[in-house]
Amino acid sequence: MDDSWTIEALLNSALSKRDDFRVVGYCSDVSVAAEMIKRLMPDIVIIDLCMAYLDGAALLNAIRDLGQVCKIIVSDHSARNALLTTKLVEAGAAACLAKSDLVNDAAAFFDRVNDAAARLGSQDRHYLGTFGGKAYKSFTPGAAGTAGFPRPVDEQRRLRRISGKRLANSVAERQFDLITRHVAKVTAYPTCLLTFIDEDTQWIKSSVGFGIKSTPRDQAICNYTISQGGAFVVVDMAADTRFAANPLVTHGPVIRSYAGHPVLGADGVIVGALCVIDNRVRTVSSHVLDQLAGMAAIVGELIDQRPLLAA
Repeated sequence: MDDSWTIEALLNSALSKRDDFRVVGYCSDVSVAAEMIKRLMPDIVIIDLCMAYLDGAALLNAIRDLGQVCKIIVSDHSARNALLTTKLVEAGAAACLAKSDLVNDAAAFFDRVNDAAARLGSQDRHYLGTFGGKAYKSFTPGAAGTAGFPRPVDEQRRLRRISGKRLANSVAERQFDLITRHVAKVTAYPTCLLTFIDEDTQWIKSSVGFGIKSTPRDQAICNYTISQGGAFVVVDMAADTRFAANPLVTHGPVIRSYAGHPVLGADGVIVGALCVIDNRVRTVSSHVLDQLAGMAAIVGELIDQRPLLAA
């Protein structure tokens, strides 16, 4: 009998009692789970080997090349079968734990998870697990980023592109407004923003449900989105030391959860970010990430079509 839903409930119960893990997303099959893992690049992935909608071994194989991601298999079968455990380790599993371990001693279970991650040199604890056909990512807020903010490696090239494309302003443009309106509707988020960041200002080029037109750059959550080059998700800003004191979190408009995707030109230069935000803690589904990625690509193409003017 497949007990994935029971394990999911047990896992969520155990996670709810810990401060170092928070659920933020889900998906439905191997390909979607693998894509989400590759986008978010968590430190730790926990995979239930036998699930109703997701083949754990197939997922492990799909992400075996992600050497920096600690992959944990949870299965009573592997715990009792040395040959199976050997095969899973050869396929990239850092550890194989029994489901009964989670039931009998959850603290020891997570200690073993963290020990496996430590062997790979992980410092922050990010978690992305797949149970019952769902995938979850969480993180432990760390000290990194509390001083200042991250900057993209191609910062100067990025700034020249924003200046040349005349994007450093909050002048409304219908093509962008149609996109933010669409994203807000299909993701069911109350707020969607398209932002462009210059040297010291975040310009909100288009927005739904947000009255602010610009912010100082050091308040821009989108700094993290444009710096890491992939989807950036924070389930609870107030619980993350990077953002807990941000005026946009502590005062109006009180941003609590965030999901963003960078806007890239055809040559890979990141010029902006498309994001959705809410004033409550909420999970982020693969549907939301897919919509952000797809519409961010469209914004990138629209920007590519604009003339590049001399600075």
